[in-house]
Amino acid sequence: MRYRNRIKIAPGIQINLSASGISTTLGPQGANINIGKNGSYLNTGIPGTGLYNRTKISKSNRTNSSRAVVNQGQVGVKMDLDEAYNPVLQIFDKSGNDITHPTLISRVKRTPEYKENLREIYRLYYQDIITETTDFTDVYKNTLKPVQPIEVQSQLDNLKPKRFKLKPFDKPKPTEDSTRIILEVEAKSKINSLLFWTNKSNRALYVKENLEVRLNNAIEKWTKEKGAFEKEQALEANEKNAQYLEEYKLTKDALEKNLEGASEHVIGNFQEILNEVVIKPEFHLDFEYDETIKVFHIDLDLPEVEHIPTKTASLLQSGKLSVKKKSEKLIREDYARTVTGLAFLIAGMAFMSASGIREVKLGGYTQRVDPKDGQLKDDYIFKIRFDRPSFSDINFTAIDPIRAFENFEHEMILSKTFVFKSID
Repeated sequence: MRYRNRIKIAPGIQINLSASGISTTLGPQGANINIGKNGSYLNTGIPGTGLYNRTKISKSNRTNSSRAVVNQGQVGVKMDLDEAYNPVLQIFDKSGNDITHPTLISRVKRTPEYKENLREIYRLYYQDIITETTDFTDVYKNTLKPVQPIEVQSQLDNLKPKRFKLKPFDKPKPTEDSTRIILEVEAKSKINSLLFWTNKSNRALYVKENLEVRLNNAIEKWTKEKGAFEKEQALEANEKNAQYLEEYKLTKDALEKNLEGASEHVIGNFQEILNEVVIKPEFHLDFEYDETIKVFHIDLDLPEVEHIPTKTASLLQSGKLSVKKKSEKLIREDYARTVTGLAFLIAGMAFMSASGIREVKLGGYTQRVDPKDGQLKDDYIFKIRFDRPSFSDINFTAIDPIRAFENFEHEMILSKTFVFKSID
């Protein structure tokens, strides 16, 4: 991975500054193509961090004629797609002026690098177009299965306060043997007479005369050190055990409130989950929680059908990108999947707020023009009652959210052409 800085001069155009010269980059953040005088590169990275990985995908192709053009000031090539998704090629000099020589443009278009980069650009645009839709229609796939009461009860049953583990005093107690070894070393350094035949007996006498006092002093010092260490350990144990006990009480209280579905616990958790999750379809909600019967009531102000992306794309066998406008029916189908999927996602968040929640009753409404007075009004298009056991059995990665409504008591009038009719 590398780190670099860029100067952005217009949407879709960025100038890269480096010691080797100037080149341009195209493509979305995190994946783009760079073509310069030293060859072609595929850049991938993490948007917003400055970190990226650069892979060379072509060699520099410098013929005599292309070298002459470079000497005249050519520094790069920009490839992109126009609004109709047709390829656009721009060759420019150091001053940013276009070089429009037909022979040079034709030569670039015939290179394998151009064709390879064009296929990659098609793929990136295709991915962007498809993702624009799936960010809406696949929102239900982010639904988390709620934690079951039996799991929370198990955590509560097994919950115990941590205890501080005392460390042993690892310094060994002085012994007669260990003290004797120390004295023998001292004797060798202190008693080294020229009358060498007397050294052995004098050293032995030195050890004998000092052994008892030295051992008693060493044991006394060791005893004081051990006492100080154990006192310090006891103080730390009292402090840590008090902290662990407080943590235990807080955790126990939270688990008990989770099982009970206590209002304060539920509402705090629900709001925290809502704040942390990023959801592409824009919506608003109102909610109430009835602690007595453990039921969440949620009103969803749904996104409008106008918010659904209107383009679809496919990659042809040739590698070319085909972009078409969706049919009205397909837009309505995408909308139906979006709003029903959103219902599952929000219900999952509500159930995750506490294991004691039994049901989530959810209604979804949109704004429509009343033909009587021509004014916008809130128009409910579905309502559904999610029970916890049935909700927990769903494999959210494999469902059709529209069909999945059939698993629950609900009211929704949706035609075969995906037109929602109003309900009470």
